[in-house]
Amino acid sequence: MGTHFRRQHPVYGYIPDFVSIKEKIIIEIDGGYHFEGEQPGKDKERTDWLNKDGFVVLRFTNEEVTGHIDYVLEEISDALEDSDRTNQSPLPLGGVGGGFRIGFGYDVHQLVEGRDLWLGGIKIDHSLGLLGHSDADVLIHAICDALLGAACMRDIGYHFPDTAAETDGIDSKILLAKTMQLLRDKGYELGNIDATVCAERPKLNPHIPQMQQCLADVIGCDPGQVSIKATTTEKLGFTGRQEGISAYAVVLISS
Repeated sequence: MGTHFRRQHPVYGYIPDFVSIKEKIIIEIDGGYHFEGEQPGKDKERTDWLNKDGFVVLRFTNEEVTGHIDYVLEEISDALEDSDRTNQSPLPLGGVGGGFRIGFGYDVHQLVEGRDLWLGGIKIDHSLGLLGHSDADVLIHAICDALLGAACMRDIGYHFPDTAAETDGIDSKILLAKTMQLLRDKGYELGNIDATVCAERPKLNPHIPQMQQCLADVIGCDPGQVSIKATTTEKLGFTGRQEGISAYAVVLISS
């Protein structure tokens, strides 16, 4: 049908069976406990709440999916056509209640001996690693700051201070997952990330696809929504002298 649906993707802390973030359509396939006790009432309450926020919720039974798939596909197709007509009107910009927001993030960490090098959520073989309170993943930290900035939620140090024992040596992927949950709790979803890592060595281009996949898995998005670029500073400055690595990130979020 030309539309990407994500499976088991969180929407405001709720995990539907399938969701198209772009079209704001949720597909639920119900069976078993969905027809028992208080569950039907809870399902209706959640559906009403999602409808008020602009989502269309399509509910099918297991029997309909397995025995009447033509009907199921027709219902989904009709919902997509209605969504296309709705999306022809301009989207509001900037407001907390709807539209798009842009965020920018920057981070830098010193290169030292005796530390592992973590970038974009993966460990890279290198003689030096980045120094920090956490695993010092400079790319993830820049992305977190960009996400938080877009939502007007301060910065990574505010939410995960480097004086806290629970963040000592923490895997930065955990910080990214927590950051995304903070955004989703406020009703935001990721549009895309465009990030640049500045490092003289090691050469990062061979690792970029793995970084994209890793970050997409943590965020719960497509790898195509995570752009990562690597560059040098032509041996100028602290990055050129291999004293540290810096990263920049710009993100688009929507509500």
